[in-house]
Amino acid sequence: MEITKDMLIKEIKVLQKASLLHAKYSISQYKKVLKTLKELEEEKKLLEEKVKERTIHLEKEIKQKETLAKQLEKIAKFDILTGLANRYTFLNELKILQEESKLLNKSFTILFIDLDGFKLINDTYGHEIGDKLLQIIAQRIKSSVREEDIVSRLGGDEFTVILKNLKNRQVIEKITKEIINEIKKPIYIDNLTVFVGSSIGIYTYSPDDSTQDILSKADIAMYEAKNKGKGIYTFFDKSMQEKLTKLTILKNNIKKALQNKSFINHFQPIISSVSKKIVGVETLLRLKQGNSLILPTEFIPILEEDINLIKEVTFWQIKSVIQKLKNKNIFYSINLSAKLLNDEDILNYLSNLKTKIKFDPSKLYFEVTETALSENLYKASDILRKIKKMEFNLSLDDFGTGYSSLAYLRELPFETLKIDKQFIDNIVKSKKDQKLLKSIISMAEIMDMKIILEGIETKEQLKIVPSKKIIKYQGYYFYKPMPYIKLSSFI
Repeated sequence: MEITKDMLIKEIKVLQKASLLHAKYSISQYKKVLKTLKELEEEKKLLEEKVKERTIHLEKEIKQKETLAKQLEKIAKFDILTGLANRYTFLNELKILQEESKLLNKSFTILFIDLDGFKLINDTYGHEIGDKLLQIIAQRIKSSVREEDIVSRLGGDEFTVILKNLKNRQVIEKITKEIINEIKKPIYIDNLTVFVGSSIGIYTYSPDDSTQDILSKADIAMYEAKNKGKGIYTFFDKSMQEKLTKLTILKNNIKKALQNKSFINHFQPIISSVSKKIVGVETLLRLKQGNSLILPTEFIPILEEDINLIKEVTFWQIKSVIQKLKNKNIFYSINLSAKLLNDEDILNYLSNLKTKIKFDPSKLYFEVTETALSENLYKASDILRKIKKMEFNLSLDDFGTGYSSLAYLRELPFETLKIDKQFIDNIVKSKKDQKLLKSIISMAEIMDMKIILEGIETKEQLKIVPSKKIIKYQGYYFYKPMPYIKLSSFI
Protein backbone atom coordinates (compact mmCIF):
# COMPACT_ATOMS: atom_id res chain seq x y z
CA MET A 1 0.00 0.00 0.00
CA GLU A 2 1.22 3.40 -0.93
CA ILE A 3 1.69 5.84 2.02
CA THR A 4 0.39 9.20 1.11
CA LYS A 5 1.12 12.57 2.55
CA ASP A 6 -2.32 12.81 4.09
CA MET A 7 -1.82 9.53 5.78
CA LEU A 8 1.41 10.77 7.31
CA ILE A 9 -0.19 13.99 8.51
CA LYS A 10 -3.05 12.08 10.02
CA GLU A 11 -0.66 9.67 11.75
CA ILE A 12 1.40 12.57 13.04
CA LYS A 13 -1.74 14.20 14.45
CA VAL A 14 -2.71 10.95 16.17
CA LEU A 15 0.76 10.66 17.63
CA GLN A 16 0.67 14.31 18.76
CA LYS A 17 -2.70 13.76 20.42
CA ALA A 18 -1.42 10.58 22.08
CA SER A 19 1.69 12.41 23.15
CA LEU A 20 -0.39 15.22 24.73
CA LEU A 21 -2.61 12.70 26.52
CA HIS A 22 0.42 10.80 27.78
CA ALA A 23 2.10 14.00 28.96
CA LYS A 24 -1.09 15.10 30.70
CA TYR A 25 -1.41 11.68 32.36
CA SER A 26 2.26 11.65 33.37
CA ILE A 27 2.02 15.10 34.97
CA SER A 28 -1.08 13.98 36.86
CA GLN A 29 0.69 10.85 38.05
CA TYR A 30 3.75 12.86 38.88
CA LYS A 31 1.66 15.25 40.99
CA LYS A 32 0.06 12.31 42.73
CA VAL A 33 3.49 10.86 43.43
CA LEU A 34 4.69 14.21 44.73
CA LYS A 35 1.62 14.49 46.96
CA THR A 36 2.14 10.96 48.25
CA LEU A 37 5.79 11.68 48.91
CA LYS A 38 4.87 14.85 50.78
CA GLU A 39 2.32 12.97 52.86
CA LEU A 40 4.88 10.28 53.57
CA GLU A 41 7.40 12.92 54.56
CA GLU A 42 4.91 14.51 56.95
CA GLU A 43 4.05 11.11 58.39
CA LYS A 44 7.76 10.43 58.78
CA LYS A 45 8.24 13.72 60.63
CA LEU A 46 5.21 12.96 62.81
CA LEU A 47 6.54 9.48 63.57
CA GLU A 48 9.99 10.94 64.30
CA GLU A 49 8.39 13.44 66.70
CA LYS A 50 6.43 10.65 68.40
CA VAL A 51 9.55 8.48 68.62
CA LYS A 52 11.47 11.44 70.02
CA GLU A 53 8.74 12.18 72.57
CA ARG A 54 8.49 8.51 73.50
CA THR A 55 12.28 8.27 73.82
CA ILE A 56 12.34 11.34 76.10
CA HIS A 57 9.44 9.88 78.11
CA LEU A 58 11.19 6.51 78.41
CA GLU A 59 14.49 8.16 79.36
CA LYS A 60 12.62 10.21 81.99
CA GLU A 61 10.85 7.08 83.25
CA ILE A 62 14.14 5.17 83.43
CA LYS A 63 15.74 8.10 85.27
CA GLN A 64 12.81 8.29 87.72
CA LYS A 65 13.04 4.55 88.33
CA GLU A 66 16.80 4.82 88.87
CA THR A 67 16.25 7.75 91.27
CA LEU A 68 13.50 5.82 93.07
CA ALA A 69 15.75 2.76 93.31
CA LYS A 70 18.50 4.93 94.80
CA GLN A 71 16.02 6.52 97.21
CA LEU A 72 14.70 3.10 98.25
CA GLU A 73 18.26 1.90 98.72
CA LYS A 74 18.98 5.01 100.79
CA ILE A 75 15.83 4.48 102.88
CA ALA A 76 16.81 0.85 103.36
CA LYS A 77 20.35 1.69 104.42
CA PHE A 78 20.23 5.18 105.90
CA ASP A 79 18.21 7.08 108.47
CA ILE A 80 15.97 9.57 106.63
CA LEU A 81 16.16 12.24 109.34
CA THR A 82 19.90 12.37 110.05
CA GLY A 83 21.44 10.74 106.97
CA LEU A 84 23.39 8.36 109.21
CA ALA A 85 23.49 4.60 108.72
CA ASN A 86 20.32 2.99 110.10
CA ARG A 87 19.89 -0.14 112.27
CA TYR A 88 19.87 -2.44 109.21
CA THR A 89 23.18 -1.08 107.89
CA PHE A 90 24.69 -1.02 111.38
CA LEU A 91 23.90 -4.72 111.97
CA ASN A 92 25.22 -5.66 108.50
CA GLU A 93 28.48 -3.77 109.13
CA LEU A 94 28.71 -5.47 112.51
CA LYS A 95 28.43 -8.93 110.91
CA ILE A 96 31.07 -8.06 108.28
CA LEU A 97 33.44 -6.73 110.96
CA GLN A 98 32.94 -9.87 113.03
CA GLU A 99 34.01 -12.09 110.11
CA GLU A 100 36.91 -9.77 109.27
CA SER A 101 38.06 -9.72 112.90
CA LYS A 102 38.04 -13.53 113.11
CA LEU A 103 40.05 -13.90 109.89
CA LEU A 104 42.56 -11.07 110.42
CA ASN A 105 42.69 -11.09 114.24
CA LYS A 106 41.52 -7.47 114.39
CA SER A 107 39.27 -5.87 116.98
CA PHE A 108 36.67 -3.13 117.11
CA THR A 109 34.65 -1.27 119.75
CA ILE A 110 30.99 -0.30 119.97
CA LEU A 111 29.76 2.91 121.61
CA PHE A 112 26.06 2.87 122.49
CA ILE A 113 24.84 6.46 122.96
CA ASP A 114 21.55 7.53 124.54
CA LEU A 115 20.63 11.20 124.93
CA ASP A 116 19.80 12.56 128.41
CA GLY A 117 16.93 15.07 128.51
CA PHE A 118 15.79 14.64 124.90
CA LYS A 119 12.26 13.52 125.80
CA LEU A 120 11.64 16.68 127.86
CA ILE A 121 12.69 18.91 124.94
CA ASN A 122 10.64 16.87 122.47
CA ASP A 123 7.54 17.00 124.69
CA THR A 124 7.97 20.69 125.57
CA TYR A 125 8.79 22.18 122.16
CA GLY A 126 7.37 19.57 119.79
CA HIS A 127 8.70 17.01 117.33
CA GLU A 128 9.91 19.57 114.78
CA ILE A 129 12.40 21.01 117.29
CA GLY A 130 13.21 17.47 118.45
CA ASP A 131 14.00 16.39 114.89
CA LYS A 132 16.26 19.40 114.29
CA LEU A 133 18.05 18.65 117.56
CA LEU A 134 18.67 15.03 116.46
CA GLN A 135 20.11 16.25 113.15
CA ILE A 136 22.55 18.55 115.00
CA ILE A 137 23.52 15.80 117.45
CA ALA A 138 24.13 13.37 114.57
CA GLN A 139 26.62 15.80 112.99
CA ARG A 140 28.32 16.44 116.34
CA ILE A 141 28.86 12.72 116.89
CA LYS A 142 30.13 12.29 113.33
CA SER A 143 32.60 15.16 113.73
CA SER A 144 33.95 13.61 116.95
CA VAL A 145 35.02 10.28 115.46
CA ARG A 146 37.53 9.18 112.82
CA GLU A 147 36.69 9.09 109.12
CA GLU A 148 36.73 5.27 108.96
CA ASP A 149 34.35 4.87 111.93
CA ILE A 150 30.65 4.16 111.36
CA VAL A 151 28.02 6.33 113.05
CA SER A 152 24.42 5.13 113.01
CA ARG A 153 21.06 6.04 114.47
CA LEU A 154 19.24 3.00 115.82
CA GLY A 155 16.00 4.93 116.36
CA GLY A 156 14.57 7.57 118.71
CA ASP A 157 17.46 9.22 120.54
CA GLU A 158 19.77 6.19 120.39
CA PHE A 159 22.99 6.26 118.37
CA THR A 160 25.86 3.83 117.91
CA VAL A 161 29.45 4.24 116.79
CA ILE A 162 31.66 1.41 115.50
CA LEU A 163 35.29 2.29 116.18
CA LYS A 164 37.07 0.17 113.57
CA ASN A 165 40.34 -1.65 114.36
CA LEU A 166 40.41 -0.13 117.83
CA LYS A 167 40.72 -1.62 121.30
CA ASN A 168 43.20 0.80 122.89
CA ARG A 169 41.36 1.99 126.03
CA GLN A 170 42.97 5.43 126.14
CA VAL A 171 42.06 6.23 122.53
CA ILE A 172 38.52 4.91 123.05
CA GLU A 173 38.11 7.09 126.17
CA LYS A 174 39.45 10.14 124.33
CA ILE A 175 36.92 9.72 121.49
CA THR A 176 34.07 9.02 123.93
CA LYS A 177 34.85 12.11 126.04
CA GLU A 178 34.93 14.19 122.85
CA ILE A 179 31.43 12.94 121.93
CA ILE A 180 30.07 13.70 125.43
CA ASN A 181 31.59 17.20 125.41
CA GLU A 182 30.29 17.98 121.91
CA ILE A 183 26.76 16.82 122.69
CA LYS A 184 26.45 18.86 125.89
CA LYS A 185 27.32 22.16 124.19
CA PRO A 186 24.36 24.59 123.79
CA ILE A 187 22.11 23.86 120.81
CA TYR A 188 20.50 26.81 119.02
CA ILE A 189 17.25 26.07 117.15
CA ASP A 190 14.72 28.68 115.96
CA ASN A 191 15.58 31.30 118.63
CA LEU A 192 15.69 28.58 121.31
CA THR A 193 18.72 27.49 123.29
CA VAL A 194 18.44 23.91 124.50
CA PHE A 195 20.77 21.47 126.24
CA VAL A 196 21.01 17.69 126.22
CA GLY A 197 23.56 15.29 127.61
CA SER A 198 24.51 11.73 126.76
CA SER A 199 25.18 8.43 128.51
CA ILE A 200 27.51 6.06 126.65
CA GLY A 201 28.07 2.33 127.02
CA ILE A 202 31.31 0.87 125.62
CA TYR A 203 32.04 -2.69 124.58
CA THR A 204 35.08 -4.12 122.76
CA TYR A 205 34.43 -7.15 120.56
CA SER A 206 35.35 -10.66 121.68
CA PRO A 207 35.45 -13.60 119.17
CA ASP A 208 32.91 -15.56 121.24
CA ASP A 209 30.21 -12.88 120.80
CA SER A 210 27.22 -13.07 118.50
CA THR A 211 26.02 -9.88 116.79
CA GLN A 212 23.20 -9.60 119.33
CA ASP A 213 25.66 -10.12 122.22
CA ILE A 214 27.78 -7.17 121.08
CA LEU A 215 24.82 -4.80 120.86
CA SER A 216 23.29 -6.09 124.08
CA LYS A 217 26.50 -5.66 126.10
CA ALA A 218 27.05 -2.11 124.82
CA ASP A 219 23.40 -1.37 125.66
CA ILE A 220 23.80 -2.79 129.20
CA ALA A 221 26.87 -0.61 129.75
CA MET A 222 24.91 2.45 128.56
CA TYR A 223 22.13 1.79 131.10
CA GLU A 224 24.77 1.40 133.80
CA ALA A 225 26.08 4.86 132.85
CA LYS A 226 22.52 6.27 133.12
CA ASN A 227 22.03 4.64 136.52
CA LYS A 228 25.30 6.12 137.77
CA GLY A 229 24.08 9.65 137.12
CA LYS A 230 24.01 10.25 133.34
CA GLY A 231 26.43 12.35 131.30
CA ILE A 232 29.16 9.72 131.70
CA TYR A 233 30.50 6.61 129.94
CA THR A 234 30.90 3.06 131.25
CA PHE A 235 32.81 0.05 129.94
CA PHE A 236 30.94 -3.25 130.01
CA ASP A 237 32.00 -5.86 132.57
CA LYS A 238 30.65 -9.28 133.59
CA SER A 239 29.01 -8.01 136.78
CA MET A 240 26.64 -5.99 134.59
CA GLN A 241 25.65 -9.17 132.75
CA GLU A 242 24.81 -10.87 136.06
CA LYS A 243 22.79 -7.82 137.03
CA LEU A 244 20.95 -8.00 133.70
CA THR A 245 20.16 -11.69 134.17
CA LYS A 246 18.69 -10.91 137.59
CA LEU A 247 16.75 -8.02 136.07
CA THR A 248 15.36 -10.23 133.29
CA ILE A 249 14.13 -12.78 135.84
CA LEU A 250 12.53 -9.97 137.83
CA LYS A 251 10.83 -8.60 134.67
CA ASN A 252 9.31 -12.00 133.95
CA ASN A 253 8.14 -12.29 137.56
CA ILE A 254 6.53 -8.86 137.38
CA LYS A 255 4.60 -9.76 134.22
CA LYS A 256 3.37 -12.94 135.91
CA ALA A 257 2.59 -11.10 139.16
CA LEU A 258 -0.50 -9.39 137.76
CA GLN A 259 -1.96 -12.70 136.64
CA ASN A 260 -1.02 -14.43 139.90
CA LYS A 261 -2.20 -11.49 142.07
CA SER A 262 1.25 -11.20 143.63
CA PHE A 263 1.07 -7.42 144.08
CA ILE A 264 -0.14 -6.30 147.49
CA ASN A 265 -0.59 -2.99 149.28
CA HIS A 266 1.14 -2.01 152.49
CA PHE A 267 0.10 1.11 154.39
CA GLN A 268 2.18 3.57 156.39
CA PRO A 269 0.14 5.71 158.80
CA ILE A 270 0.19 9.49 158.78
CA ILE A 271 -0.63 11.06 162.14
CA SER A 272 -1.83 14.42 163.41
CA SER A 273 0.99 16.45 164.95
CA VAL A 274 -1.49 17.69 167.59
CA SER A 275 -3.53 14.62 168.60
CA LYS A 276 -0.93 12.01 167.52
CA LYS A 277 -3.82 9.94 166.12
CA ILE A 278 -3.81 8.28 162.70
CA VAL A 279 -5.54 10.57 160.20
CA GLY A 280 -4.39 8.99 156.95
CA VAL A 281 -2.16 6.40 155.33
CA GLU A 282 0.20 6.26 152.38
CA THR A 283 -0.45 3.25 150.13
CA LEU A 284 2.79 1.51 149.20
CA LEU A 285 3.05 -1.19 146.56
CA ARG A 286 4.85 -4.45 147.32
CA LEU A 287 5.59 -7.53 145.21
CA LYS A 288 5.48 -10.99 146.75
CA GLN A 289 8.23 -13.38 145.70
CA GLY A 290 7.94 -16.63 147.60
CA ASN A 291 8.03 -15.78 151.29
CA SER A 292 9.76 -12.44 150.77
CA LEU A 293 8.70 -8.99 149.55
CA ILE A 294 10.37 -6.99 146.79
CA LEU A 295 10.44 -3.24 147.42
CA PRO A 296 9.22 -0.65 144.85
CA THR A 297 12.74 0.70 144.22
CA GLU A 298 13.49 -2.61 142.46
CA PHE A 299 10.35 -3.19 140.43
CA ILE A 300 8.76 0.24 139.77
CA PRO A 301 11.43 1.25 137.18
CA ILE A 302 10.72 -2.02 135.35
CA LEU A 303 6.96 -1.45 135.48
CA GLU A 304 7.46 2.03 134.07
CA GLU A 305 9.23 0.65 131.00
CA ASP A 306 5.84 -0.68 129.88
CA ILE A 307 3.07 1.95 130.09
CA ASN A 308 0.40 -0.75 130.04
CA LEU A 309 1.93 -2.53 133.04
CA ILE A 310 2.23 0.61 135.20
CA LYS A 311 -1.36 1.55 134.28
CA GLU A 312 -2.71 -1.87 135.13
CA VAL A 313 -0.94 -2.00 138.51
CA THR A 314 -1.87 1.59 139.44
CA PHE A 315 -5.51 1.13 138.43
CA TRP A 316 -5.66 -2.07 140.51
CA GLN A 317 -4.14 -0.17 143.45
CA ILE A 318 -6.65 2.71 143.16
CA LYS A 319 -9.62 0.35 143.01
CA SER A 320 -8.44 -1.71 145.97
CA VAL A 321 -7.97 1.47 148.05
CA ILE A 322 -11.40 2.87 147.08
CA GLN A 323 -12.95 -0.30 148.45
CA LYS A 324 -11.37 0.59 151.83
CA LEU A 325 -12.72 4.15 151.94
CA LYS A 326 -15.68 2.96 154.05
CA ASN A 327 -13.64 4.04 157.04
CA LYS A 328 -14.34 7.75 156.72
CA ASN A 329 -12.02 8.83 159.52
CA ILE A 330 -8.82 8.54 157.48
CA PHE A 331 -7.62 9.44 154.00
CA TYR A 332 -5.52 7.29 151.66
CA SER A 333 -2.74 8.54 149.41
CA ILE A 334 -1.43 6.80 146.28
CA ASN A 335 1.71 7.61 144.30
CA LEU A 336 1.17 8.48 140.63
CA SER A 337 3.91 7.63 138.12
CA ALA A 338 5.06 10.30 135.68
CA LYS A 339 4.06 7.91 132.88
CA LEU A 340 0.38 8.24 133.88
CA LEU A 341 0.49 12.01 133.49
CA ASN A 342 1.13 11.82 129.75
CA ASP A 343 -2.31 10.67 128.59
CA GLU A 344 -5.90 10.81 129.76
CA ASP A 345 -6.47 7.13 130.58
CA ILE A 346 -6.16 7.93 134.30
CA LEU A 347 -8.99 10.48 133.95
CA ASN A 348 -11.24 8.01 132.15
CA TYR A 349 -10.54 5.35 134.76
CA LEU A 350 -11.32 7.66 137.71
CA SER A 351 -14.47 8.93 136.00
CA ASN A 352 -15.71 5.36 135.45
CA LEU A 353 -15.00 4.47 139.08
CA LYS A 354 -16.99 7.45 140.29
CA THR A 355 -19.91 6.32 138.14
CA LYS A 356 -19.81 2.69 139.27
CA ILE A 357 -18.77 2.96 142.96
CA LYS A 358 -20.10 5.31 145.61
CA PHE A 359 -17.22 6.86 147.58
CA ASP A 360 -15.90 10.21 148.80
CA PRO A 361 -13.13 11.28 146.33
CA SER A 362 -11.81 13.90 148.79
CA LYS A 363 -10.54 11.02 150.94
CA LEU A 364 -8.20 9.91 148.16
CA TYR A 365 -4.94 11.82 147.65
CA PHE A 366 -2.66 11.40 144.67
CA GLU A 367 1.02 12.05 145.36
CA VAL A 368 3.14 13.42 142.53
CA THR A 369 6.88 14.03 142.69
CA GLU A 370 8.62 17.06 141.25
CA THR A 371 10.49 14.71 138.90
CA ALA A 372 7.19 13.41 137.50
CA LEU A 373 6.10 16.99 136.77
CA SER A 374 9.37 17.99 135.13
CA GLU A 375 9.12 15.21 132.54
CA ASN A 376 6.18 16.88 130.80
CA LEU A 377 4.88 19.82 132.82
CA TYR A 378 2.30 21.07 130.31
CA LYS A 379 0.48 17.76 129.90
CA ALA A 380 0.90 16.76 133.56
CA SER A 381 -0.54 20.04 134.84
CA ASP A 382 -3.58 19.69 132.56
CA ILE A 383 -4.31 16.16 133.85
CA LEU A 384 -3.78 17.17 137.49
CA ARG A 385 -6.24 20.07 137.18
CA LYS A 386 -8.83 17.67 135.77
CA ILE A 387 -8.22 15.22 138.62
CA LYS A 388 -8.73 18.06 141.09
CA LYS A 389 -12.01 19.02 139.36
CA MET A 390 -13.19 15.48 140.01
CA GLU A 391 -12.79 16.33 143.77
CA PHE A 392 -9.73 14.17 144.42
CA ASN A 393 -6.88 15.77 146.38
CA LEU A 394 -3.28 16.27 145.31
CA SER A 395 0.00 16.20 147.25
CA LEU A 396 3.37 17.39 146.02
CA ASP A 397 5.78 14.69 147.16
CA ASP A 398 9.51 15.09 147.95
CA PHE A 399 9.06 18.86 148.20
CA GLY A 400 12.36 20.72 148.13
CA THR A 401 14.37 18.16 146.15
CA GLY A 402 13.81 19.81 142.74
CA TYR A 403 14.34 23.25 141.27
CA SER A 404 10.82 24.37 140.43
CA SER A 405 8.84 23.71 143.62
CA LEU A 406 7.56 27.27 144.07
CA ALA A 407 6.44 27.46 140.43
CA TYR A 408 4.52 24.20 140.88
CA LEU A 409 2.80 25.56 144.01
CA ARG A 410 1.74 28.70 142.20
CA GLU A 411 0.49 27.00 139.03
CA LEU A 412 -0.94 23.66 140.22
CA PRO A 413 -3.82 22.77 142.59
CA PHE A 414 -1.85 20.98 145.31
CA GLU A 415 -3.55 20.77 148.68
CA THR A 416 -0.65 19.25 150.64
CA LEU A 417 3.16 19.42 150.66
CA LYS A 418 5.15 16.37 151.68
CA ILE A 419 8.49 17.70 152.84
CA ASP A 420 11.30 15.33 151.92
CA LYS A 421 13.01 13.45 154.74
CA GLN A 422 16.38 15.01 153.88
CA PHE A 423 15.14 18.15 155.70
CA ILE A 424 14.45 16.03 158.79
CA ASP A 425 17.57 13.82 158.77
CA ASN A 426 19.94 16.50 160.13
CA ILE A 427 17.44 18.70 161.92
CA VAL A 428 18.76 17.80 165.40
CA LYS A 429 22.26 19.05 164.58
CA SER A 430 21.62 21.64 161.87
CA LYS A 431 20.20 25.04 162.85
CA LYS A 432 20.10 25.88 159.15
CA ASP A 433 17.76 22.94 158.45
CA GLN A 434 15.57 23.99 161.39
CA LYS A 435 15.22 27.51 159.98
CA LEU A 436 14.60 26.20 156.48
CA LEU A 437 11.82 23.91 157.75
CA LYS A 438 10.16 26.79 159.61
CA SER A 439 10.30 28.92 156.45
CA ILE A 440 8.61 26.21 154.37
CA ILE A 441 5.88 25.79 157.00
CA SER A 442 5.29 29.56 157.15
CA MET A 443 4.98 29.66 153.35
CA ALA A 444 2.49 26.76 153.44
CA GLU A 445 0.38 28.60 156.04
CA ILE A 446 0.26 31.70 153.86
CA MET A 447 -0.88 29.56 150.90
CA ASP A 448 -3.48 27.66 152.99
CA MET A 449 -1.70 24.37 152.41
CA LYS A 450 -1.21 21.38 154.68
CA ILE A 451 2.14 19.77 155.40
CA ILE A 452 3.31 16.21 155.97
CA LEU A 453 6.78 15.81 157.46
CA GLU A 454 8.29 12.57 156.15
CA GLY A 455 11.03 10.49 157.73
CA ILE A 456 10.64 11.21 161.45
CA GLU A 457 12.64 8.37 162.97
CA THR A 458 13.82 9.50 166.42
CA LYS A 459 12.44 11.08 169.59
CA GLU A 460 14.99 13.90 169.23
CA GLN A 461 13.66 14.81 165.79
CA LEU A 462 10.09 14.80 167.10
CA LYS A 463 11.03 17.28 169.86
CA ILE A 464 12.36 19.76 167.30
CA VAL A 465 9.79 19.55 164.46
CA PRO A 466 6.87 22.01 164.85
CA SER A 467 3.45 20.84 165.98
CA LYS A 468 0.54 22.68 164.35
CA LYS A 469 -2.92 21.89 163.07
CA ILE A 470 -1.76 22.03 159.44
CA ILE A 471 1.15 19.63 160.11
CA LYS A 472 1.04 15.83 159.99
CA TYR A 473 3.85 13.38 160.73
CA GLN A 474 5.01 10.22 158.99
CA GLY A 475 7.97 8.05 159.83
CA TYR A 476 9.37 4.89 161.41
CA TYR A 477 9.29 6.49 164.86
CA PHE A 478 5.50 6.09 164.75
CA TYR A 479 4.74 3.27 162.31
CA LYS A 480 6.44 1.29 159.57
CA PRO A 481 4.50 0.23 156.44
CA MET A 482 2.21 -2.69 157.26
CA PRO A 483 -0.46 -4.97 155.75
CA TYR A 484 -4.08 -3.81 155.98
CA ILE A 485 -4.98 -6.42 158.65
CA LYS A 486 -2.41 -4.92 161.00
CA LEU A 487 -3.45 -1.36 160.10
CA SER A 488 -7.07 -2.22 160.93
CA SER A 489 -6.11 -2.97 164.51
CA PHE A 490 -4.62 0.52 164.89
CA ILE A 491 -7.45 2.50 163.30
